[in-house]
Formats: sequence, structure tokens, C-alpha cells
Amino acid sequence: MPIKTGKQYIDSLRDGRRLFIDGKVVTDVTGYPPLQGIIGTIAGLHDDQHDPALHGLLAYKSPTTGEPVSTTYLEARTREEFAALAGCFHLRAKRTFGLMGRLTDFMSAFLVDQAVALKALGKNEAAARAQGMVELCRENDFEVTHALIDPQSDRSTLDAPSQAVQVVERTAEGVVVSGCRMLSTLAPVANECYVGPYYPRKPGEDRFVLAFVVPMNAPGLSILCRESFHRGQAAFDRPLSSRFDEGDAILMFDRVLVPHERMIIDGDLEAYNGMLASRPGYTPIQATIRSTMKLRFLAGMATAIARANGRDKLPRFQAAIGELIALVSVADGIRAGAVEEGLRRAEAFARGETRIGGDGLTEPKVAGVCGGAAINFFFPYANTKAADVLRIAAGSGVLAMSGADYANPEIGPLMDKWLVGPGIDARRRLELMKLAWDMTGSEFGSRAGLYERLYSGDPEINAQRWFRSGITRECEQLVHELLET
Repeated sequence: MPIKTGKQYIDSLRDGRRLFIDGKVVTDVTGYPPLQGIIGTIAGLHDDQHDPALHGLLAYKSPTTGEPVSTTYLEARTREEFAALAGCFHLRAKRTFGLMGRLTDFMSAFLVDQAVALKALGKNEAAARAQGMVELCRENDFEVTHALIDPQSDRSTLDAPSQAVQVVERTAEGVVVSGCRMLSTLAPVANECYVGPYYPRKPGEDRFVLAFVVPMNAPGLSILCRESFHRGQAAFDRPLSSRFDEGDAILMFDRVLVPHERMIIDGDLEAYNGMLASRPGYTPIQATIRSTMKLRFLAGMATAIARANGRDKLPRFQAAIGELIALVSVADGIRAGAVEEGLRRAEAFARGETRIGGDGLTEPKVAGVCGGAAINFFFPYANTKAADVLRIAAGSGVLAMSGADYANPEIGPLMDKWLVGPGIDARRRLELMKLAWDMTGSEFGSRAGLYERLYSGDPEINAQRWFRSGITRECEQLVHELLET
């Protein structure tokens, strides 16, 4: 099936999956009220692909069927293709204001990265299976989530815990797995789930060395969701919760059969640990574009709020918001760098190389992953900073009454008279304050703050990885060069 319509996406969710959410067991997510907002948002993105004005940006001709498929799966190799891929990511992030950290775009890029990396590593059989999963998801226009992290059984060690997803049996049909994985954002409304590496495994952990894709209705798979953040409040009062609550889940695999063609890696430690370090970098491009869009949205919200209460005239707030705008400019540069770096890596892969770098004279010998570094450190800082500025700009104004109160004929006219701002009426001012509350003070906003801090995993472990990089040694060498001259 080529690109789906919104209705086709909604129909695809009626698959008998088992969702444990809010104390209920839900087998038809399309009929569960708290999920209607996010389902509608994703359905709208599917419909965008059929909009004649957007189709050329969001879809391209499938290399296998010739049918239109999502551009998020484009394996870009040329500058023009990288521009098309980044443009698609940008538009979809703009349509969701950067608020959906795990749009299926992330996994589209991740799956393509994985297939290319395995091929570059010479893992041809695994690469073929990975490419098969790319084509399965691309040709069916699936929404794909992931579960990359082991359960928090003992965070004092990176050893695979006994509760992690592992092989329990091998059959003629495939591999039977049991165990737990987290944290699967988008799981309640996705079609497929990828389970694979984020942190490396160690020798002797072969039964945990797995990468595979399964449908969300796989027999034996239970989706244990966190509580819903949208509980029927009007969109006026919860403008973000009502549209962008992706949902997060822990996935329980109780003897789930993974067919051989869906099992990308089974026990190959070199492939498992190597593929994340050898990818061309489509995933960091998507992640930086999404994160930049959210930073733009937060900076814009802080500006609108400051204008609504007159704080935009105060030097203190001009400086605070000005710093956010400067961070947006830095983020735009990171985005451009991630795209350029992706192009360099794609060109290197075409030459049979898995690394890029310089000559040590005109540019550094060791090249990092600027997009990866940015999502590890820059964007958690920048988006947290932006949310803090928004809180200060709004002040106690976010502790506002509801839209129903404004509609009350007894009190509404008084609000129109007294609860106004410079050049702004009471209704729009109230809308802005409810938006600011949903972004910073509601359950949705609190989760968003935590999510940005931990978007790419444990920041301490990420920092230790960077310490072990070749860049560290190259920086240190500068000191010794000075001392030796």
C-alpha cells in the first residue's frame, strides 16, 4: 500500500492490540477518548501527504514499487536528496510544532541508518533483513515506535538485566522472546515496534543481543501505558495535551514469536554494537530539525506572552528572549551542519569507508557527530532554558480560569473589561496563558521537560562516551604540541 490517508491510518489501528491504560484494557484505541487527539493529529499528517501543495515535499517514488511513499524513508545520497529529506522533516516538525519527539519520522531515519550501517560493516545478511524492514514499513506507510532501553532493574550497572528482552526458544518459524523493554513513546498509536540497541552489550550476553521489528498486535505483547494526560478538557484549556500527547509505554514480551525475516540481529555482538557508530546520520538530522522547531516554538511563545503582558518593553525580558533567539540561530547552524555531515558520510559510504575526518592541518582528523552531540547536550539545555524563560515571562498569569468561565455570561464581560493586555483582548490573552500553562505546568508540560532532558538517554553515560572519543585525544594533543615547541 502506498501513502495512507488519515482514515486508512485510523482503520489500521483496529488490530486487536492489548493496551493497559488508565486502569482499563483497551483493544480498540480508536474508540478510547483520551487518544483521539493524538490519533487525529497523526491522521492529519497522513492526509498532508495527499495534499497537492505538499505531496512533492512529503512523498517520493518508491524505489521498489514506483508508488508514492513517505520521504522520511529516503536514503539520501546527493546534496539534492539531503535537502529533500531535511525539507520533509522540517515541514512535518512544523506541522506538529516540534512537540512530538517520536514522530514516526525518527524511526524512518533510524531504520534506514541501521540498514546502511550494517551493509557498511559487511553484515550483509543482517543488512538485507534490515532493508526488508525498511521496505515493509515504507511500503505500508506504518507508524513505527521503538523500545531501546532495558527495564530499570539496577541502574548501577550497564549489564543486561535478567528482565530484559531475550531469546527463550528457537523454532522453525522464528525466535521466541520474553522480557521487558522501555520506554516506547508513540506505542499506543503505532503500527510496528522496533527493538534494538541503544547501549552496547557485552560478551556473554548473546541471548540479549537482538534487533527486530514486531507489530503492536503481536500475540504475547502487552502495552503497559502511562496514564493519559488528556482527560476530556476542552482544547481551549489544554491546547497541547489535547493534540500532542504521544503516550509512553513499557512493552511486555511474553513468549512473542519473531519471524526470522523480522529478526535483524540475533547474537551478533559486532553488528549489534557497531551499527550505531557506523550509520550515515539520517537520525541526527531528523532529531536536530525537530528539536530546533520546538526551540523556535518555545521562543515564539515566550515572545507572545511577554507582549501580552507588556514585559516585552523591559530590558530584562528583551535580553532573556534575545538569548533564546540567539540559541535558535545556533540551532539552525547545527541543523545545517548535521545535513552537511550526513552528506559527507554518505559519500564516504559510497567509497566503501565508514569514517569521515580531516588531514589534521586544515581541519581536525577526527570528526564527531554534530547532530548527536547537539541532541545529547545543546538541545536539552536550550529547550529547558526556553521553557524557563516562558515561565518567568508568564508569571502567575498562567494560573488562569477556564474557557468555560470566560463563556459564562455573568463573568465573561468583566474579564473582557479587566483581564486584558497591551493591544490584546481578554480572550486571546487567556488563550495564551492556557497555552503557556499546558507547556510548562500541566502533566503534559512536566513530561515534556523531563523528555527533553533525557531525549537521548542518560546524560552522564552520553558524556562518558564523548570522553572516550578520538576528539578528546586530539584536543589534548594540542597541549603537548605547545609544550614541545
